[in-house]
Amino acid sequence: VPFGKYKSPKILDKENLMSLSELLQIAKINCGEYFSTENYIDDKSFVYFDPPYRPISDTASFTSYSKNGFNDNHQIQLGNYFAKLHNEKNAKLMLSNSDPTIINPKDHFFKNLYARFKLNKVIANRMINCDGKGRGQISEILITNY
Repeated sequence: VPFGKYKSPKILDKENLMSLSELLQIAKINCGEYFSTENYIDDKSFVYFDPPYRPISDTASFTSYSKNGFNDNHQIQLGNYFAKLHNEKNAKLMLSNSDPTIINPKDHFFKNLYARFKLNKVIANRMINCDGKGRGQISEILITNY
């Protein structure tokens, strides 16, 4: 993310860091592709997926954290994995993504892909944009199996 300009940044929040440290003592953190997580998930798990968002405009082209990208086929594979975990692991699942209906009301890509699950629209604050006027609130989706 960009460096940004802050008048009085709170760099060290000791109370927050200590609270997070306590929580991390019981957390399991694994690094890998999302599809390599299956063996770590059970009915006591909460899994949050935050994939590269599906672009909703011609200028929203960031779809990857790697050279291989994350296109609609990858979104479908992730949707299938989400359904597999729901069916086989009974874990609590949540996924966030862009809301394509804010640009094209007929774009039901996620509504169709996650038809079996709860799809909620939420307002998110966007603070990252090369154009300051492009920052602000935007509709996104949260998909859950609970």
